[in-house]
Amino acid sequence: MNPFKLLLPIGIFLLCIVAACSTAPTSVSQSNAEMSNAEVAQAAVGSWVGTIPCADCPGVDYTLDLSPDSTYRERLVYQGRSATPFVQSGTWGVGNGRVQLNKQGTGNNQFAIEGEALVMLDSEGNRIESQVADAYRLRRKNPDEPEDSPKLWREKYERGIEFAAIGNEPFWSLEVDLDKMIEFRVLDEEDGSVLTPVPVAEEPETGKGVVYRVQTVSGNLEIRLIKETCVNTMSGRELPYTVTVLKDDMEYRGCGMYLRDSRLDGTWNLVELQAKAINPKDFGQNQPTLVISLAEGRVSGSTGCNRITGTLEPIADRINFGPIAATRMACPDMEVENQILKLLNDRELRYKVSEEWLEMILDGKGVMMFKRGE
Repeated sequence: MNPFKLLLPIGIFLLCIVAACSTAPTSVSQSNAEMSNAEVAQAAVGSWVGTIPCADCPGVDYTLDLSPDSTYRERLVYQGRSATPFVQSGTWGVGNGRVQLNKQGTGNNQFAIEGEALVMLDSEGNRIESQVADAYRLRRKNPDEPEDSPKLWREKYERGIEFAAIGNEPFWSLEVDLDKMIEFRVLDEEDGSVLTPVPVAEEPETGKGVVYRVQTVSGNLEIRLIKETCVNTMSGRELPYTVTVLKDDMEYRGCGMYLRDSRLDGTWNLVELQAKAINPKDFGQNQPTLVISLAEGRVSGSTGCNRITGTLEPIADRINFGPIAATRMACPDMEVENQILKLLNDRELRYKVSEEWLEMILDGKGVMMFKRGE
């Protein structure tokens, strides 16, 4: 399916650019009406980012990179869906004071310089008038700012980072490897990086989460990770943790999340329960399964008798399952269902995952083995 068709109801084609530009940005404080085409072109060069409204998803992370050689690359990532970006490239120019992306088969996508923003226009080159009109204003990306993107989170996870957070005003980042170190970094300070072993976690006075307190050579550090939805003001993305860092007399606020192994996503068929093999033929068309959605933080599936649904939160090598709800159909043999619900309901389990297999572990013993389904 062509991803750009998804946004036809809002009258534009979304574009995202990922190429880098080494040219220093030019001030765009003038409006289009006061600028020549050459001035608009010079001011437009650079990387622009924003979160664009989406007709049937929470939003689209949008990046547009306009290079000085009149080429562009664009990238869009649909929130709540695949983290794989849709990428397109081509040429761009300026006409009638408008930035125009030359796209074969879909016409030109147009933008206008407005103050310090690059404003996305509709297919006729007019301003988009709606209650969310401000969402079509792209800001110039600071080359030093921390990114909020699925690709970045995956890269951090692969480096062993288990919790990550970012914030701005000023830009800062936090990385936690639960078995080793915490790194807190403020980007606009000469000595803004603090690297310290992970201290013993404390419970917060209110709310769910953890608090870390540590004394370092550069001063006292207190880090509060509170399970409370947080909106990243840079990208517009909702993250599950509100993060506050106190460094001496400075307070930094931002958003974060425990990083997850993307291989958990998908459908898993139960093949072994408490060291006993599960024969799918015993359940007909209702084989015991788990369907994990990391984007939604939910688990669903079947016990082989009833449908189940609930929440989950992967943290490092563990999965915290919330209360599991099940339908109430009676079946001849409820033993498998009873064991599944007992193991999953409001329980923390360790896990091991590969492309094909998922094992749940309780008290050091493997209690459930799944094989990836279709």
